[in-house]
Amino acid sequence: MDVIQLDAILQTLTPHQIHLVQALYSAGGKWLTRSRLARAINKKRLTPYDINCLAMLDEKGIIVQSTRPTNAPGSDFAYIYTMTEDMAILLQAWADYRDQVYRSQRPPLPVLEDAANRRGRGIRVLPLQATTTGEQQ
Repeated sequence: MDVIQLDAILQTLTPHQIHLVQALYSAGGKWLTRSRLARAINKKRLTPYDINCLAMLDEKGIIVQSTRPTNAPGSDFAYIYTMTEDMAILLQAWADYRDQVYRSQRPPLPVLEDAANRRGRGIRVLPLQATTTGEQQ
């Protein structure tokens, strides 16, 4: 996978899915159980939607999903998740790429709403007036 392919994938993700990617990126290559991942995204536990999102991210190759044996009652294994170092490096390259694309674009021009916002902050904005020759000042 290259930066352009990763960009195409990341453009299709929801903000929540991006949040899961960020949590696993921030884990620094450590394997996280579902409970630790839930805490990383400020939840008590993962919902079925979260688990489906993680499976989809694994299918797309952004994260890695695996299992490990556990002694927890009612289960023989626990799901664990991580992000490979190669994917973390690719995400860094993607962030640099997006920053470069953003900087290469022209900055937005002020619009009328911007002028209205200035008035609300006490900045005086003079309206354009037509002159006797029909030109605007």
